[in-house]
Amino acid sequence: MKKFLSLSLISFLLPALLFAQPADSQKDEEEFARVCQEISSKKITKGDFRQLKFIHRLKREMVSNGIFVISADDGILWQTQKPYFSTMAMTKSAIIQTNAKGKKSVISAESNATFDQFSKVLSSVFTGNAGVLTENFEVEFIGSTDNWSINLIPKNSSVKKVVEEIEMVGKISIDLMTIHEPNGDYIRYEFLTHIYPDSLTEEEKALFGKN
Repeated sequence: MKKFLSLSLISFLLPALLFAQPADSQKDEEEFARVCQEISSKKITKGDFRQLKFIHRLKREMVSNGIFVISADDGILWQTQKPYFSTMAMTKSAIIQTNAKGKKSVISAESNATFDQFSKVLSSVFTGNAGVLTENFEVEFIGSTDNWSINLIPKNSSVKKVVEEIEMVGKISIDLMTIHEPNGDYIRYEFLTHIYPDSLTEEEKALFGKN
């Protein structure tokens, strides 16, 4: 169970600010706040994703593709379509995994403090919660609201066990995100064809465990 939970957390796969140019720290801080505000203004973000998982020990890359849903109220949904079908929803209270036959397995946040902390942090990354981000990460911001790069280094010791650094690049939304792990592995997500619907579909609600 611990192995499955660790892989799930890493793969699904969200204080003082440190900026690249200290002389412009006030400007960068303001730009960072605007970027977070732009991301958080979108209640729901959907699109396609391409995931590349690099395993350092094996010097091997694994690629998968699918659909993602980010809901400020409900959590993060990954629906992998290739090389095999599976669905994983990370909510504020649980990880809900659904296989190709519709069978669900649920891991509760109450039973694992590391998951609980990581879930909150990952959610803050995807939804642009500036307060939670600056509380949990050392933040380096480069660019402007039109074209930006953000590096996040965890402060929390529990999160550091599974994440060494998170790199994000984007414009209106997050376009590219790389999660570096302490063992040299990394996961790179490319987010494509963003759309911003007003509500979830009935199927998406069910995958989030809402009905």
